[in-house]
Amino acid sequence: MKLRKAMAVALAGALVLTTFATGTTSEAAKKTKLKTKKVSIYVKGKKKISITGKKAKHKYTFTSKKKKIAKVSKKGVITGVKAGKTTITVKDTWKQKGKKKTKKLGTINVTVKKKTTPKPKVTAQVTQAPAPQPPAPQVSQDPNGGGSPTTPPDATQTPTAPPAKTSKPPKTQPPTPVPTPTPPSREEQQPTEYFPANMAEVEQVDGVTYDPETGYITVKDVEQFCIPLGYTVKNGHAIWVKIKGRMNGEQGFRSWMVNDMANKTTLSDQWEAKNEEGFQAPGEFDYTFQLLSESDDVTCLLIKGPVYGTNIDDLLITSIEISYPLGEGGSTKPDPDEPTVNMDLEKHTITAGSKTTAEVSASAGQIKEVTWSVEDETIATVEKDAQDAKKATITGVKAGETKVTAEVKVTVEGKDFTVTTEKDLKVAEEGALVVNASIESAPTEVIVGETAELKVTVDTGTIESVVWKVEGDAATIETDSVEAVKAVLKTVKVGEVTVSATVTVKKDGKTATDTAKVTINVIKDPTDIIEIDITKNISIAGWGNKATYEVQSDGSVKITWPEGSDNYTFCKFSFNPMILTGYYCVIDAEGHYTNVDIQDAEKKEPDWGNPLSVTKPAYGVTFPYTVKLDDEVLNTDITATDGTKADYTNVGGVNIYKGTETEEFSLTIKSIKFYKYEEDIPKA
Repeated sequence: MKLRKAMAVALAGALVLTTFATGTTSEAAKKTKLKTKKVSIYVKGKKKISITGKKAKHKYTFTSKKKKIAKVSKKGVITGVKAGKTTITVKDTWKQKGKKKTKKLGTINVTVKKKTTPKPKVTAQVTQAPAPQPPAPQVSQDPNGGGSPTTPPDATQTPTAPPAKTSKPPKTQPPTPVPTPTPPSREEQQPTEYFPANMAEVEQVDGVTYDPETGYITVKDVEQFCIPLGYTVKNGHAIWVKIKGRMNGEQGFRSWMVNDMANKTTLSDQWEAKNEEGFQAPGEFDYTFQLLSESDDVTCLLIKGPVYGTNIDDLLITSIEISYPLGEGGSTKPDPDEPTVNMDLEKHTITAGSKTTAEVSASAGQIKEVTWSVEDETIATVEKDAQDAKKATITGVKAGETKVTAEVKVTVEGKDFTVTTEKDLKVAEEGALVVNASIESAPTEVIVGETAELKVTVDTGTIESVVWKVEGDAATIETDSVEAVKAVLKTVKVGEVTVSATVTVKKDGKTATDTAKVTINVIKDPTDIIEIDITKNISIAGWGNKATYEVQSDGSVKITWPEGSDNYTFCKFSFNPMILTGYYCVIDAEGHYTNVDIQDAEKKEPDWGNPLSVTKPAYGVTFPYTVKLDDEVLNTDITATDGTKADYTNVGGVNIYKGTETEEFSLTIKSIKFYKYEEDIPKA
């Protein structure tokens, strides 16, 4: 053993000397670097921080100097909050010889820009007939009985000069907005079916924690936070909220609706817990209340401190359910996908008479019940944990092999699923040397082109040798010439590989061998394929008779243009600004042919102040429609208000136009995706 250690030290020294002498770049290639140095985004825009050469067992932290300008998640996703500048510090933390080490990787300069609202420009010289006057303001009923003039929601919508082949309306007369139907009164809107809010999407705020196992949200010393409703609530429409949990503090909380997480503009009446009958803090709570939307831009439920300037002290929320009386919400929400369930065994090999533990987890939702069983009870038995149904204790009976099975009942967004998972268990004779080899820090996914550091460990004994292998051609394995317990996985293409480490261990004169295996998926960079959530941020614009849209149960969106509707009426799917130079935009739809236009998120046309078209308008296209965002289709016909042409650095929307069809027709949009590589586009 001493000879082996001496040889290892000598070899290590030789490698170091060789590196200095030859100037190899192997170590430089492994060095962790902060790739992102500068970020420019819009309010509500997002950007992922890129770090190259990440290492196993290292933790990377991100801190924003001014969270009111830009915030950053634990995964390094920057979100613009309001216009301004700030910096984000990135640190690398790890343990070395039992001591915590921290290194600053660098700082990122972040600029957040505000999106300006385009306004129609009216030319003084009128060459056509005068534009008709907008209709008189509607009078909406005040919840307290009074009446106040309310501008129809569409009255402030910015007209957009669309790509239709018929003649444009004269630019000297702005379009006349059409009022939307007045919804029923507040009292007439009663709750229908309740749907669980997706609490996993709670706003990432310091002091707000979501527990994926229980599905609960804990809040401590927080001013406010948002939970997305999943839908845009229209002006005059109400929602009903059921909220349950426990107030561990003494203050309570308030709630109302806002436009979005970034701006949090108050757009409904306010509800206060302290006004509820039987209010008690600390104590359990189960409240139901109604909120009435005061805008067409409501997307989030805000939870805030009990009074101005006072934070929520200590709150546990166990469930939130929403009912949309007018049906534009929960009734159109698609069913959630079945979750995956995984079982972890503390030890995959035990001796007769010894024990190990098992625990199950679900990819989504809340685990309600688990039924545990063992295939052969003469080899091992299983007993459910009395305190936690997700855990169980397994006891070896005699030498042999069997399976441990868990039947798991999971509730996801109000829907119940039953999923089964199992693991192999080996029981050795009493007193046998049990190795229980495992591969530490093995990721489930690695992006192609990146590496992953692996290390094998055992329960007991001295490791004599390790044989590493990889099955599959998506990656190769490179062993450490000094430390046999370490290896580096080098990915070469997309696919799946199984890495195994066969370990021979010696202890007290006994020798034993065990093989640890892990399956790793080599994937493309997630940003190579970007799918737009077409069920959100939808708007209708145009002149005259307008189109309507409806989100279908399968997540598609059906657009209908009524008979005689104006040629320029369009449905817009908006999203956060993205740099999409060279990407392929693919729109999958079913129904009538129509026109397509892709818009800039910032640049405006000088005449109307409308968003500038990034691509040349496409007329009468059939679906699926594919266009590559490059110079071939770049719209250079119009110069923006800032004197520049369109480009692909601020793509922010896709428009579907009616065109010249005169009869009523509809089109169902199935998906809008952007592909970085043409080979990823599904073949028709």
